[in-house]
Amino acid sequence: MEFLLTANFPGRDGLRKQLGCVEVVWDCDCGCGTISMIVRNPGVRAVAREPIPVEARGAGVDVLLFVRDGLLASLEIVDHGDNRPLTYPLPSTLELWVPPTLK
Repeated sequence: MEFLLTANFPGRDGLRKQLGCVEVVWDCDCGCGTISMIVRNPGVRAVAREPIPVEARGAGVDVLLFVRDGLLASLEIVDHGDNRPLTYPLPSTLELWVPPTLK
């Protein structure tokens, strides 16, 4: 998540402030590495594009950060080869992508 939050996008700083309050409450049992989280005592709700303000793309894999109501909500790992169990990709193998802002 820290790597995703190095991208420059609206709401990033507010989401960074939530990192210390994140608790993983669910992880997918299929082996893909996807997690759901809650932010305990957030203090700050980010004004960010929802549901996906930023993602990272690599060879055959995407990592998507989901935000709900200004809070970090989940991290989804999509492996296009459907490999299981999937290990988290190294940041050095990924390229950040910020969806264009809708006007």
